[in-house]
Amino acid sequence: MSNFIRRTFLSMMSTRACVQHKGYTSVANLAERTPCGRTFSRFIKFPRQFGSFQQRWSHQKSANLESYNNLSKYLEAEIKAEMEDEVGEVGSLLEEWTKEFEGVKVVLSKKVGNETVRVKFNIAGALEGCGPESEELEDDMPLVCKPPFEVEIVKPSGSTMAIRCMIEEGLGEEPSEDYVSDKFEIINVAMSKGEVEDASYVCEAENMDVDMYEGLFDVLNERGIDQVFIENLIEFSTKYEKKEYVNFLSSMKKFADE
Repeated sequence: MSNFIRRTFLSMMSTRACVQHKGYTSVANLAERTPCGRTFSRFIKFPRQFGSFQQRWSHQKSANLESYNNLSKYLEAEIKAEMEDEVGEVGSLLEEWTKEFEGVKVVLSKKVGNETVRVKFNIAGALEGCGPESEELEDDMPLVCKPPFEVEIVKPSGSTMAIRCMIEEGLGEEPSEDYVSDKFEIINVAMSKGEVEDASYVCEAENMDVDMYEGLFDVLNERGIDQVFIENLIEFSTKYEKKEYVNFLSSMKKFADE
């Protein structure tokens, strides 16, 4: 190691200790806040064969800007394509339900007699055709959102029955004429006083007697959770998912352009 390189190395180590002592944590901040008011490239001298830090930093900065520019152009085209395909409004769907939105989470609620019925679902990751089984779908089939959902039936006392359900995937052979599809199936059911917690006992559908399973379906149907509701829920979820997707793309583009 030549004396010149060694002195440079020791100078760098001394400067690094000074920087850590002063509380500077990033190169970008250091360039603006060095104790002497100098730029970082002037504060530390590198051997000529290493190239200046300023040159390498400028190259890296321009590369970062180029990647952001490319991403921004893609996002602009994707947003335009999605908007041309029409982002539908969801307000006119499921009108009899009160709607609460929290990002990708949705809660529908209404009164049925003296009970409160709530339907909770999450549109994230619920697009049919994007999962591991997507190869079984045709390429030109539109993406539809079929979120799993939970129906909570709350008595005036606060006693709650929570029934978790899943919408049919729509894969496999066509049903026969004698077969009637329910469009959704029950996964499990739990009872609680108020919010269903992890400690609550959960009865899985696979362990239910047929009469119990059919009885729960009747309870749901009487409260409006039927085939028509499922069709409306799919349309609602698909439009809402697309709206959130466009918002996501816009947020990402704004980040890339910042």
